[in-house]
Amino acid sequence: MSEFLARYSLRERLIVLAAMVVVVVIGAHALVIEPYLMRVVALHDEIEQQRTDLVWMKSAVARMPTGVTSSSTATISGTLANFIDQAVRRQGLSEQLSQMSPMGADEIRMRYKAVDFNRLIGFIAEVNSNGLEVQDMRILASETPGVVDSHIVLMRP
Repeated sequence: MSEFLARYSLRERLIVLAAMVVVVVIGAHALVIEPYLMRVVALHDEIEQQRTDLVWMKSAVARMPTGVTSSSTATISGTLANFIDQAVRRQGLSEQLSQMSPMGADEIRMRYKAVDFNRLIGFIAEVNSNGLEVQDMRILASETPGVVDSHIVLMRP
């Protein structure tokens, strides 16, 4: 590099060095500083959105009824698996139920494939009104509107 600069006059060397400094500064800004600043702004926006969501969730929790389900309202007679099977049949979800696995006497895991979302919510409301609690629920959207795949874990409190 010094041989390259030695061929030029002092004025030309200063111009080349100034140009190199400008390129380094612009490169550092474009490749380091600007992406960093954009990420900081995106994180602040995400935090603000999460705060807004938290405020909404707190207000939704305040509006929820308390003590709706109690063990005294449970109308489950017989085994949990038999009760769930009857509830599935009443809701017309037998064909969509791909797996039902009892996990002890008080818990059951279920998988639905291509089930109508509204019927699934009806099923959950029915078993909830009979004293069961949803311990875990995952719902995955499918390509058909209103149809989902789901994994549900229900338990007796």
